[in-house]
Amino acid sequence: MNRDSTPRGRTPPGRLGLPATSRRARRRRTPNGTPRSPLRRLSWRRDAGQRFSGERDEDSASTAATEDAEPEENRTEQIPVLGTVETAGSEDPADPPAVASAATGTGPASEPEEGSGTRTDTDTEADEARTEAMPAPAAGAVAFAAPPPEKDANAGDGSGSTSAESASSESTPAESAAPGDPADDAALWPTPRRLSDYVSDQPGSEGPSATPGGAESGAAAGAGAVGAAAATGAGAAGAGAAGAGAGGAGTPGGPGGPTDSAEGPGDGSGKNKKKKAKKPLWLRILLGFLAVTGLGLILACGVFTFFYVTVEVPDAAKADAVEQGSTFYFADGETEFAYRGTDRDVISYEEMTAGGDHVVEAVISAEDRGFWTEPGVSISGTMRAVWSTVTGEQVQGGSTVTQQMVRNYYEGVSLEQTVSRKVQEIIISIKVDRSEDKEWVMEQYLNTIYFGRTSYGVQAASQAYYHKDVDELTAEEAAFLAAAIQQPTRFGQADVETTPDMENRWQYVVNGMVTTGAITQAEADAMEFPAPEPEKTTEDLSGYRGYMLQEAMSELSDLGYSEDHINRQGFKIVTTFDKDMMDAAYESVEEMVAPDSLPEGVNIGLTTIDPKTGEVLAFYGGHDYHLNQYDSSFLGAAQAGSAFKPYVLATALEQGYGLNSTVDGRGPRDIHGSRVQNANNASGGVMTLTQATTVSNNLGFVELAQEVGFEEVRQTAYDVGLPDGSIDDNQLVPVMPLGATSVRSVDQASGYATFANGGVHMEAHVIKEIVNQEGDNERPEIEGKKALEASTASDVTYALEQAVSSGTGTAAQLWDHPVAGKTGTTNGSVAAWFVGYTPQLSTAVGVYSGNNESFQIPGHNISGGGLPAQMWKSYMNRAMEGYERASFPGPEFGGTTENWAPEPATQEPQQPEAPEGGEPEVPEVPETPEVPTDPEPEVPEVPTFPENPEGPDEPEEPGNPGIPPGRGEENGQ
Repeated sequence: MNRDSTPRGRTPPGRLGLPATSRRARRRRTPNGTPRSPLRRLSWRRDAGQRFSGERDEDSASTAATEDAEPEENRTEQIPVLGTVETAGSEDPADPPAVASAATGTGPASEPEEGSGTRTDTDTEADEARTEAMPAPAAGAVAFAAPPPEKDANAGDGSGSTSAESASSESTPAESAAPGDPADDAALWPTPRRLSDYVSDQPGSEGPSATPGGAESGAAAGAGAVGAAAATGAGAAGAGAAGAGAGGAGTPGGPGGPTDSAEGPGDGSGKNKKKKAKKPLWLRILLGFLAVTGLGLILACGVFTFFYVTVEVPDAAKADAVEQGSTFYFADGETEFAYRGTDRDVISYEEMTAGGDHVVEAVISAEDRGFWTEPGVSISGTMRAVWSTVTGEQVQGGSTVTQQMVRNYYEGVSLEQTVSRKVQEIIISIKVDRSEDKEWVMEQYLNTIYFGRTSYGVQAASQAYYHKDVDELTAEEAAFLAAAIQQPTRFGQADVETTPDMENRWQYVVNGMVTTGAITQAEADAMEFPAPEPEKTTEDLSGYRGYMLQEAMSELSDLGYSEDHINRQGFKIVTTFDKDMMDAAYESVEEMVAPDSLPEGVNIGLTTIDPKTGEVLAFYGGHDYHLNQYDSSFLGAAQAGSAFKPYVLATALEQGYGLNSTVDGRGPRDIHGSRVQNANNASGGVMTLTQATTVSNNLGFVELAQEVGFEEVRQTAYDVGLPDGSIDDNQLVPVMPLGATSVRSVDQASGYATFANGGVHMEAHVIKEIVNQEGDNERPEIEGKKALEASTASDVTYALEQAVSSGTGTAAQLWDHPVAGKTGTTNGSVAAWFVGYTPQLSTAVGVYSGNNESFQIPGHNISGGGLPAQMWKSYMNRAMEGYERASFPGPEFGGTTENWAPEPATQEPQQPEAPEGGEPEVPEVPETPEVPTDPEPEVPEVPTFPENPEGPDEPEEPGNPGIPPGRGEENGQ
């Protein structure tokens, strides 16, 4: 076999890729140069892990040159298992040039040396047709030889396959000249085997090599693989094996061994290369988030640097010592009745701590527990402010003490809630913290912060709450003042009685003082909540002035003006209160009922509203604000009684029913388990809606409410003026018209004002103007809302006129102005109402027990047609002075006439007709007409007679009540 029989191409690196002249060949010889035993070599090959030696020893290659043998194309190589006898001129196996030549497969390692023989033309031709080396066999395999000549070896079509004749070639003379006895050599050689037999012996072998035809094909493929192994060494497991596999299958690759593919080690296809793994989604999102966050931090640092360089600490403090309080005026805009201004007494830090450091430490516990150690801006405080905004909870303030001081102390730092202002505040706070000591910052803070009760600074707050100087405060009192900083208005209203929220906030401050080490836990446990002293009177808020100021401040708060803004911004606040009407209300109520004669817990509320503007012109909230801050008109409420029925009537008219529709007012009757009776136990009868309103028939309105729907009635009440949410779902029952809903006098005056204003509702309010220091009015304009059709409002007004002229409200008649109104009395005379209006004013009067108990006032009838109607009349006679006589719009009697009553056994009631030149008379009820002796209905739970009913035959003013003024020819209706 020629030395250049190894396939050409790059040999993979590594020990297994060395050619025949490698150290493997050298290991075949003993130290004395003689060949090793073939059995030992065969055993070594099996242990090497299925590797066949596909290379010949260089000695055999030298001897082959002198053999007189058949051409190589006619034989198949046998696996050399024994080394040949070295000739004198054989090439040294360890010769480096030979190794390199065999590794690269480019030809002989060197020129033939002397004595090695000469290469002939036959040798050259044989090189072209030789078979490649077989790949190494698996462990345990034995050497094999080509099939005998008589066997047909034409299987396979690879270019590197050999014929059967070449497989049966005889040994060359050089082979027979090997040392030792030939018989012994033959005994040492293993029996030659075919490749198909070898493959069939391997575990899991299958495919064409198991068949006879496949054996021959596999043999040819194996021969080609042997040649590949000689050239590539260990790399033959890739390219050589692929060639063998392809050849065995008869593919174009053939059994000739590896192709010229440059795929390198492996299967040569390149398809098993792994694609670059795609990053998981979460990792990509995280990387993106980190990138965006990093960019944001860079931008934020840039912005912060810019502001830090450009923003300077102001040189001057705000001129808070100069008065910037606000003044409150009556509706004329000239008469002042209250003033709210700053109250400050500046002291030094030494004076603040003269009695101990508990005042300072209490403030630190409440507002900034890291004050002594942290810089002027707290990141945790900023995050806490965000949390309090999201959750609505507020514990420790979001701004540090330094930030709050900067905001309140320095000129040029506004109070606007903007990002630029916040950035400015932060920058100045950082610079102040670096330039000023902590004591200076705390001194300015405690001299500027608002504590409530119009007091600015800790010294003024000490006087306002405990009537003492700051150095006399106890630790408990200092904790209360610190707690008031967060909610000064609420704490400012604290008196002998306090709320649980105040006590919880105070306890939070005390616990914080323990945490900061200002006091011990034992001292904290011994503390008791220090209720503040009553507020000192610094101005005249006696009588009704205090109530006016209280309601004005409440509405300003609803409009977004805090008490602090009012006290510091110098507003001119014009209220809607008319001084003359306020005096009239105060005098009318207390002339009829002396404050001392009122039973305990009984209140009187009176409110007057201008229907066209919604302005509250007057009200009565109590005798003296200094004695009792409970406003009976804006805070007190009681069940409406039958004064709720007009809202049911308006709902029916809005749904297209007319005043002439009839209902069954006969009683008593059981309705859904409740026994309902008319007032005075009257039997009632079938009557029109106008008649039912005139006599305040209970059964008729209960039936009407079921026809129009309880939800619809509630919505009508909301539309005309009652506050949203004031009527609970559990009140949507058949007896809803009888007035179990609690109302305030201001609510009822506003609701009836919508009837007087043609169905347009104007929101009730007490602030007319809020004029700032530049002279601009900041009060938003009140806009009207259409609640009812004008025809509905006029028909309701007509029915309510009948109630005053000939029904339950005759005691409220005015001789020179038309009046429409309705009485209301609750069960057991717990509350009594009269709500009425003229074309210019709507007024509600309520007398009620705040304890929800029956009561009596000596000399007065506690029913809607009694004391409330008389008080309404007394007040309105004064309030209407200066108003010219006006008229209500005439009724339209629109809508369809429905008959919800069963066929009566007697004559049906007479239907009223539209007036012609005068007031239409109320038709008589043919069967058992009710006498209008103030038959005020009671709450149906206990259907009894009202106490001390007062009849309409005792009007205080003479005249004909049948034709009220204002309904005549002057309005053409």
